[in-house]
Amino acid sequence: MKKWIGCLGAACALIAILYMIFSDRDTSSVQIKAVDGVLDLRNLSDSPFASLAGDWKFTADSFVSPTAFSKEADHVPVPGPWKPNVQWGSYQLIVYLPDNWSDIGLRVRNIWSAHTIYANGVIISEKGKTADSKRGTILDNPSYETYFKPDDRQLLLTIHASNFYNARGGIVLPIDIGNAESIKKDVQRDLALEMAAILCLLLFGMYHLTIYLLRTKDEAFLYSGLYFLVLSFVIMLRGERLFLREFPSFSNEIYFRLQDASTYLSSILLLIFIIKMIPSVMNRRTLYLLLLPLLLYTSLNVILPARTLSGMQYPFFYYMDVLFLCVIARIFYLTIKNRISIRRNEAFILMSMLLFLALFAISGSSDTLFFSGRNGWNRIGLIGTVMAMNVFLGIRLMNRTEESEQLTARLQKANDTKDDFLKVATQDLQRPLHDAVHLIKSITREQDHRKQGEQLYLAEQLIGSMVYLLRDLNDFTRIRFNDYAIQLKSTNLRMVMLHVLQLMQLTFAKKKIQINEKISKRLYVWADEQALTQVLLRMMTEIAHDTSENSLIIEARQAGGDVLLHVATARKSITAIRDRQHSSGLMMTVELVQQMNGSLTYERMERGIRSTLKLAFSEFKEPVTVTEHGFHLEAAAAAEERELKKLLIVDDDVMHAEVMRGMLSDSYKIRIAYTAQEALDYYSNHPDIALMIIDDIIPGSMNSFELLQQIRMQSSLMELPIMMMISSEYPSHIEKIFATGANDYIIKPFSKETLMARLNAAEQTKQSMLKAIEYEMAFLQTQIKPHFLYNALSNIISFCYTDGERAAYLLTMLSSFLRYIFDTSRDGQFSSLQKELEIIEAYVEVEKARFGERLTFAYDIDPLLAAENIRIPNLLLQPLVENAIRHGLFDKEGPGHVQVSIYSQESFLHIRVTDNGVGMSAEKCAQLMEGGAANVGIGFTNVRRRVHDLTQGSLEIRSLPDKGTTVQLIIPMKEGQDDVESDSR
Repeated sequence: MKKWIGCLGAACALIAILYMIFSDRDTSSVQIKAVDGVLDLRNLSDSPFASLAGDWKFTADSFVSPTAFSKEADHVPVPGPWKPNVQWGSYQLIVYLPDNWSDIGLRVRNIWSAHTIYANGVIISEKGKTADSKRGTILDNPSYETYFKPDDRQLLLTIHASNFYNARGGIVLPIDIGNAESIKKDVQRDLALEMAAILCLLLFGMYHLTIYLLRTKDEAFLYSGLYFLVLSFVIMLRGERLFLREFPSFSNEIYFRLQDASTYLSSILLLIFIIKMIPSVMNRRTLYLLLLPLLLYTSLNVILPARTLSGMQYPFFYYMDVLFLCVIARIFYLTIKNRISIRRNEAFILMSMLLFLALFAISGSSDTLFFSGRNGWNRIGLIGTVMAMNVFLGIRLMNRTEESEQLTARLQKANDTKDDFLKVATQDLQRPLHDAVHLIKSITREQDHRKQGEQLYLAEQLIGSMVYLLRDLNDFTRIRFNDYAIQLKSTNLRMVMLHVLQLMQLTFAKKKIQINEKISKRLYVWADEQALTQVLLRMMTEIAHDTSENSLIIEARQAGGDVLLHVATARKSITAIRDRQHSSGLMMTVELVQQMNGSLTYERMERGIRSTLKLAFSEFKEPVTVTEHGFHLEAAAAAEERELKKLLIVDDDVMHAEVMRGMLSDSYKIRIAYTAQEALDYYSNHPDIALMIIDDIIPGSMNSFELLQQIRMQSSLMELPIMMMISSEYPSHIEKIFATGANDYIIKPFSKETLMARLNAAEQTKQSMLKAIEYEMAFLQTQIKPHFLYNALSNIISFCYTDGERAAYLLTMLSSFLRYIFDTSRDGQFSSLQKELEIIEAYVEVEKARFGERLTFAYDIDPLLAAENIRIPNLLLQPLVENAIRHGLFDKEGPGHVQVSIYSQESFLHIRVTDNGVGMSAEKCAQLMEGGAANVGIGFTNVRRRVHDLTQGSLEIRSLPDKGTTVQLIIPMKEGQDDVESDSR
């Protein structure tokens, strides 16, 4: 009933508005027009007034006598503008009046820009001052009415007009004539309508601005409120010009500036409002570009004298109309393509608002451009736009309120579900917690080692159940906050089920439950393996609660695009369904199954219990099988025989660190550091650590990420694998972990099996990389140019006949060089800087046998550096010196020199290899750095890659043709002692 009353009230309001719009009488219905300067209204009977429209007599550049009719004057249409070269002149019209008009009224809307009206030679109105020059003309252009009583039924109207201000002069809007009383009533009605429109717009503007002030995030209300205020001002300044009627002495100069500026400003605000409501219509930059002409024109109208830019007024009217039509077409297109994220009711009202807006804009321009002066359609467009805009904002507010109510209801439902889950989870957690406490007390009193083992196993199972409960609680919370990510992949269903059955084998054995498993080993489903494990474990746990001395039949079959997994008992269960409360495990299981796009049913039948899990089918394929028991025994035996590697755990939680020590002590030598500084100091004194595990949150002056950065300055990713322990798997956090230098991460809490698997993976990766580098070094050893050996041996042989001591010296240098080259793979990846310099000297001495006095070599090293303790990658400098000699000096005419400079700066070692050879172009340098240059040799490419991989350092090349080349290396300072060489070497 209330809804119908509301609809009736709205209908009555709409009828009243339509009556107000269309109830006033308009002269446009009168078809009588003036011909040859004569308008005959004597037969007018259906209207109390008419428009003085038609052909008037007009004399340009002359003020004719108001008492004599100029029959020889030209004819001009009225309303209509003057020709561009006309600036002053006279209109004349003879009007034959109806007999029933006693007192006459004239309604003047717009005569530019000063005028005097005569009736039968008598002045009845004078606005401004007419003259034949701009200096003598006084501007005045109001909208007004004048009344007089004619002597007879023939009326000679003479209008003198001057226009030196506006682009279009003369009578540009209709003049109405009629019975004085009818004219007064029509004017009063139009004035009342405009005042009502202004009042409504002001109220709407205040309302919208108040909403914006209460909620500043809704910027659309700011622009809609400003639009209503400016639009009310436009109506005040245009139409019946209420502003001038109320303040007749107001400056015309300021008035016309305000009139033009407010017109275009309202259009700008309306466009901004539309874009704020529907941002997908256009981006901000496009909007500013489209509004820039209007903003510029509005600003100039305010700054320049009034009507200076009136000649540009009409093109800008066209521009505004085209702009509005383009926006409307754009919104209509986006609506059809479903690219606007608004509801259907909002879209309907929005399109209505835009259609009314188009009507308002086009009709307003039509009045101005075509001098109709009839504002009926303009009224409809204005009122329709304002009503539709408010309805649109109201519906949007209503929709947002409904969405807020729905979200509140969902939040309340989620909160209630959370409370229920917490209640059930707490109850489920209390039982195994108390059982574990009592069981541990019993273990301390038990003397029988066999029974102690069984009790420890039971304690492990109980604590494992509590871990699953806590994981359920965490996952349930993350699902509620949309922070739980399910990663669906093809998963072997039987493999996961067998893992679950193994976890529950003690429960099944104690309750004498026989398992009859019939799942194909080739069946794969789309699921998250960890989530599927939780689901199956909960399914089997719930069935085990209701089953004893029974048989479980586990089978799976494909049904179209789904897989149905059935777990059923062979006989009736031991408990009634009402005796078993709904557990937190099943609540979480339902959530996980829904996340995997499946369903779960748990039903009790006459013959027993049946649980059915439905998942999406993936494929049939042979699984990858591994040897189980024998493999593990062999791995354990191998672990006992090998020497345990050092593993450093950095964790401020003492208990957690000690638990990890217990988990890993059989596989690693464990060292624990409780602060970041302690860990850094320990690593500096014990660089033989093989692995490191760091907690991501360590209090103190140095946090875990700063520790990781410090360690990475001393060792590369390959030298020391580092794993981070984290509590939350947020993408930004993971990105920061890897960017800082971690090899891997593991989420707490974790099982021993998971931790060992991740550590083994890190070690295997390290060994694979070391093996690859070893192969690469072996490959480099094979790259020693045969002609280098041939030339070196030939030169040595020649010295044998001429200079035996020189030959022996060269053989010693060549032997040292080859020995170093062939032994690098056995000495590890690093050697001392001293050894590198010695081998370079040996290589240069051998090359001097070929180059003679043309080749000179020298190196200078910072005296503060202990070259024997500085560690750098093997064969890092020799290939650079070789390239300098072979590619820089070989083709050079005259002597050549190679210089090696080494110094330290801010914990970094700077090495510069410079030659004064033939040099190369910038393009060739760029190709070398990108690895795309031909005839470069493998040595330089290997150096560039190892600088990055082993040291995270940098390498630069600077070269000029015929000037020489400089290679700059910057690597972190690494110190340590060389291993003592064995005598067998």
